[in-house]
Amino acid sequence: MPPLTTERLTFGRRFVRRGLLILVRLLYRVEYLGLDHVPAQGPLILVANHTHLVDVLAIHCRVRPWISWVGKQELFRIPLLGRVLRWLGGIPVNRDKPDLATARGIMQALAQNGIVGMFPQGTRVPDAMIPYVRPRSGAAHFAKRLKVPLLPVAVSGRFRLLGRIRIIYGEPFHLQELPEYAEHAMSINDLAEAVMRRIYALDGKEYTLLEAADDDESGN
Repeated sequence: MPPLTTERLTFGRRFVRRGLLILVRLLYRVEYLGLDHVPAQGPLILVANHTHLVDVLAIHCRVRPWISWVGKQELFRIPLLGRVLRWLGGIPVNRDKPDLATARGIMQALAQNGIVGMFPQGTRVPDAMIPYVRPRSGAAHFAKRLKVPLLPVAVSGRFRLLGRIRIIYGEPFHLQELPEYAEHAMSINDLAEAVMRRIYALDGKEYTLLEAADDDESGN
């Protein structure tokens, strides 16, 4: 795919977003709440729960700033899809062992006042599995290291034809604002769990991990 000028890239992404919005509106009945909480630009890390392949499109298509999503590297290895994802600003990650290339991609996007989108749980999680899936620490790590705010987004509903979906954008916050942050014994993993509690609270849900939660953080 040939290099694009900033103007052509902006136009192309605007066209893509418009197309996604039309598609989402045709397939689902989506209620958006809290759109006024989304700033015009970053640096910012958007963090959301992940329920379906389509939720990334539904989150993305209604906000004005472009979001560079972090996604599993397997998708980027698919010849045509991988090129498209990179053109759209996607950042590949090895979920088992994140590397320096991923870190550089995230930091570069944030340094350019961009918004990076991440699913801390690293996989799709239905409601019944919420207490059993531990979040990964990546989003909390970068938010703490780079001192950038997090934008929590909660997704709920059933992604079936004409199904009702609700997407709630919360107010951006810094990790330092979390009550848990003042507890010096809190690890980065504990802070990651606190971030997930903030996300699920937007939709009135509790997030309390059970002892049987998967410590290996396996996903698909």
